[in-house]
Amino acid sequence: MWSSIYKRDLMNFFYGSSAYFVFAVYVLISMILAFFWGTYFFSANQSMYSYFSYQPQIFAILIPVITMRSWAEERKNGTIENLLTFPVSGIKIVIAKFLAVCSISFIMLIFSIPLLITTSFYLDMDWGNIISVYLGTMFAIMFLTSVGCFASSLTSLPIVAYLLGLFFGLLIIGFNWGSIIISGMDDIPFYLNGVLDFSSNYRDFLTGQLNIASIFYFISATIIFLFFNWLVICDRRIR
Repeated sequence: MWSSIYKRDLMNFFYGSSAYFVFAVYVLISMILAFFWGTYFFSANQSMYSYFSYQPQIFAILIPVITMRSWAEERKNGTIENLLTFPVSGIKIVIAKFLAVCSISFIMLIFSIPLLITTSFYLDMDWGNIISVYLGTMFAIMFLTSVGCFASSLTSLPIVAYLLGLFFGLLIIGFNWGSIIISGMDDIPFYLNGVLDFSSNYRDFLTGQLNIASIFYFISATIIFLFFNWLVICDRRIR
């Protein structure tokens, strides 16, 4: 049953023209940031650093466009009650909707492959780093998707869900929460400063440094927001 929910959400996105608009905006913004702000032609891009360094910010803007309808539209149309009567657990419904948005975002990421192939003709690519940066971007997508889905579950207005998802996403990316939380505390190990920092954990993937701490950060943060999403839905189901 959960697979039916996944397929429904995935197909609903492609029924309208919004899907192709989002894809076009993604490609346009990615190219502008990589070639103009990232100086793609003037930098050594064996790992496509100029392209991927801006991906979290781009997805923080675009993922809420996709997630804003995930739960808000269900609540607005009154179909959430029918959805919650399905013979499937709430967590499976949450995961199905989450995976649908992740799939759409992963499709967007595929649009970077032509640039990768073109660049490989001119540069000796660092393929280990390339794998690392794609993996890190996928982790970032999963994290931001879980945040967007949680934001969508809080309201019945899609536009409010978008603004909340955008706000939460940029808030997470823009601040080093580890540094903020431990500021003023004594006897705190220095390495905890970057534990909750999105940018430093993503940068590890960007520079080809695959480490358990960064992987754990993205996976655990994603699970936490999916758990929050589940709590909101469980409260709705009880009512």
